[in-house]
Amino acid sequence: MKRFSIFVLVLSMFSLTLYAHDNKKHTKLPLSESLLLLKNIQDKAIHLGSGPVDVHVFVDPLCPHSRNFMEMIVESDKMRLKYSYYFYLYTLPRLHSEKMVKTIYHAQNPLKLMIDVMVKKSSVKLFEDKDEGVDLKIKAISKIAQKLDVYKRPYMVMVKKPKIKRGNP
Repeated sequence: MKRFSIFVLVLSMFSLTLYAHDNKKHTKLPLSESLLLLKNIQDKAIHLGSGPVDVHVFVDPLCPHSRNFMEMIVESDKMRLKYSYYFYLYTLPRLHSEKMVKTIYHAQNPLKLMIDVMVKKSSVKLFEDKDEGVDLKIKAISKIAQKLDVYKRPYMVMVKKPKIKRGNP
């Protein structure tokens, strides 16, 4: 009985800790400020799609929700024609995907490897060496993600261009 009581106590403390973390107030920047920040890292994004609406997406390559989102995009021609996706690899601490992120960014074709890992669930040899260019890219994305208060994956910011720029009068 004593062990059961301790177990219940520990479980309730753990639940309260999770509950307290989930209730953290997240701050959302105005879209104009978010866009300025995203412009700073857009050249570091992995691009997919050709549509007139830009979608900036922070994903973790090992996150099941990010994988489902990526699979939906890869399998839908319509989504790739309607939207231009800019993917930023940003790790979730609990998934320990830092080496996978480095491996994808270090690849000769990051988009192909990202799709192989996230959609096809291919196993890949992780990049273990130091690559200063990749490290700088990851730090720049991380810095902007923190300013945007990116707290979940996938995390999206959609930017619909004015009708004139999309080709409609």
